[in-house]
Amino acid sequence: MGFLEGKNIVLGVTGSVAAFKAAEIASLLVKEGAEVRAVMTREAEEFIAPLTLKTLTRRPVVRSLWDENAPWKPEHIALAEWADLLLVAPATAHVVACFAHGLAPDALTCAYLATRVPVVIAPAMNDAMFAHPATQANLETLRERGNIVVEPAEGRLACGVSGKGRLADPAEIVGRVADILG
Repeated sequence: MGFLEGKNIVLGVTGSVAAFKAAEIASLLVKEGAEVRAVMTREAEEFIAPLTLKTLTRRPVVRSLWDENAPWKPEHIALAEWADLLLVAPATAHVVACFAHGLAPDALTCAYLATRVPVVIAPAMNDAMFAHPATQANLETLRERGNIVVEPAEGRLACGVSGKGRLADPAEIVGRVADILG
């Protein structure tokens, strides 16, 4: 029995090159007994195929607000009601800004606004983007609202520079989720 047995986790994946690490995060969550539903932004699909997350979670991936085959309740509302925790990993500067300002252009941001359970946000982006005052202000706003931010790691980034912006280690992210739901 895993330490997340019986817990329902929505895993939001955004359009960062670190999106490939969402597969490891999903795998670790499932290994620890969690039921995982993934929701992806359109931009995330440029980096990782929905089929990967569907296979690892054994559940359909929510990719749009406009799924005509969805049950009567909109998927973003159903996800928010089902979840014990919303984890967004990786979280881009764009999605962080949407969350902070209440913008809801896609299924993930709509689910976020409808969520009344703990939210864990793991940013991943270029170091300059992460350090930008707007991004820092948005993250501070989210913290003030009770969201938990897993700080990005320092190291070599996809753009070729070294700095703070790498997605935190998947095991660290899952450990934080376990601490919250523990």
